[in-house]
Amino acid sequence: MKWKTVVPACAALGLVVVLVAPAWRAPQPAAPAPASIPVPAAPSPAAGAPAWLSDVPAPAPVEPLAHRIDRLAASGDARDAYRAWWLLHACVVFERTGRLPERDGDEPDTLADPAHACATLNERTKMARIDHLERAARAGVDGALAELVEEGPFGDPTALMTRPDDPLVKEWKARVNGMLSAQAEDGYWSSLYQLFTGFWFGHPAIAADRQSALAYGIALRDIMVKLDGVPEPQAIPFNGPFLDEIGTGLTQAEKARAQVRADAIVARAADQRGRYGSAIANPVSVEAKK
Repeated sequence: MKWKTVVPACAALGLVVVLVAPAWRAPQPAAPAPASIPVPAAPSPAAGAPAWLSDVPAPAPVEPLAHRIDRLAASGDARDAYRAWWLLHACVVFERTGRLPERDGDEPDTLADPAHACATLNERTKMARIDHLERAARAGVDGALAELVEEGPFGDPTALMTRPDDPLVKEWKARVNGMLSAQAEDGYWSSLYQLFTGFWFGHPAIAADRQSALAYGIALRDIMVKLDGVPEPQAIPFNGPFLDEIGTGLTQAEKARAQVRADAIVARAADQRGRYGSAIANPVSVEAKK
């Protein structure tokens, strides 16, 4: 049987059924038009990810370096001032050399993308690093004063050699040397070592002084041996003939005064450590502080 024969027949039969249907029977309501099938939404980026992943918070936006430095400088904590200096110093070194300065493990801050972060700082902000550093140095933050010496007058270490007679440079040297001496006499390792190297090896900011070099050398050795527990043969370079070499040319009275001065420094260092714990650096060797 072909579709052409079936269709007309079915149509005629349907017409008869309609004509003989009882008049009282209500017509059937028309079937509603089929609802349109919604198109599924495009899957979200997290589709197919584990359910717990939706609970992981989005990473916090990175704080701009300038805001970070302003926040540290405004905290009132001298250690934060030192951190602010470190970040600015790192940018200055990076812009000059293309690499970040070496860290000795004490600096808590890092720069993940220095090329981008440092480019957002203006010159005024970078120059303010010296103010942050001097504030930290005056408060006794370990290492800050030694770094201040290396920064030089107003952030220009060449001024010590090119403008030694400049009244501002002279005033800076006197101020920094006074701060160094006060901290060294209290047994702060970094200031002791800074002055020792200046007294013995020479430094544009520190005048040579053999007797003071001997006193500070003895103090550094005794801090390492008596306070830090370093065996004397390992207290390099302050063991053996090195201190004898420094004392060459001094009278017995001068050597005795250097010893008395060293003993007093070590006693104050022990007292400082007893009161403040880690307020004074805990060295294991001089090489680690170079």
